[in-house]
Amino acid sequence: YWELEKMWRKLDAEERQQYAKKRCPDPISSKFSPEYKFGVINEQLNEVTQSYLKNRKDNIYSEYTEKEKFTEIINAKYLQSMADPGEPVGLLAAQSIGEPSTQMTLNTFHFAGRGDMNVTLGIPRLREILMTASAKLKTPSMDIPFRTELSNLNKKAERLRQKMNRVTVSDVLEKIDIHSEIITNPNRQLQTTMRFSFLPYNQYKTQYTVKPNQIIKHMENTFFNEM
Repeated sequence: YWELEKMWRKLDAEERQQYAKKRCPDPISSKFSPEYKFGVINEQLNEVTQSYLKNRKDNIYSEYTEKEKFTEIINAKYLQSMADPGEPVGLLAAQSIGEPSTQMTLNTFHFAGRGDMNVTLGIPRLREILMTASAKLKTPSMDIPFRTELSNLNKKAERLRQKMNRVTVSDVLEKIDIHSEIITNPNRQLQTTMRFSFLPYNQYKTQYTVKPNQIIKHMENTFFNEM
């Protein structure tokens, strides 16, 4: 340690600068925009392109595989792949996730923009049926046949379906208004008022059997007590 310190003290300012901690330079995309400077691509793509040009086989040749032409094509494809300002990338991503071919490669099945029950489908469902053959399925289902001689069968079956549907507060809630204010009388404290607004009954009566008075009763006796 002392020898290193002695050697360090013998160095002049220019020599010490060589051992100083240097900051990693920013990528070229931080200085120039790809939209205005053609050829500005990210470092990883540039590294992959240069590695391919260096290690490719000599027998692969066409007018598009020349170094300059190939580099121009890669730069054009990179520019084409960029999202335009204002493009709804969230909607496009949700639409892509909802594609059946995409769903078959995922561990969980997802319905884009739907609130249905999450069930095991796709590859995990096939693995569960064919390979696992478990007696306790993660998402069990049952087909219930009805007696055909019953009157108003469709109406009664629909009524049973409504009764079996699980209902949460969020299913019938329209919005929550929260108002906070500081009061000083008698003591200084923060008072918060929450106003729950529920959906009209005609908007959920075909899905659930719950009534507005039952919702209010549940909020007063159960929901607010658990908050």
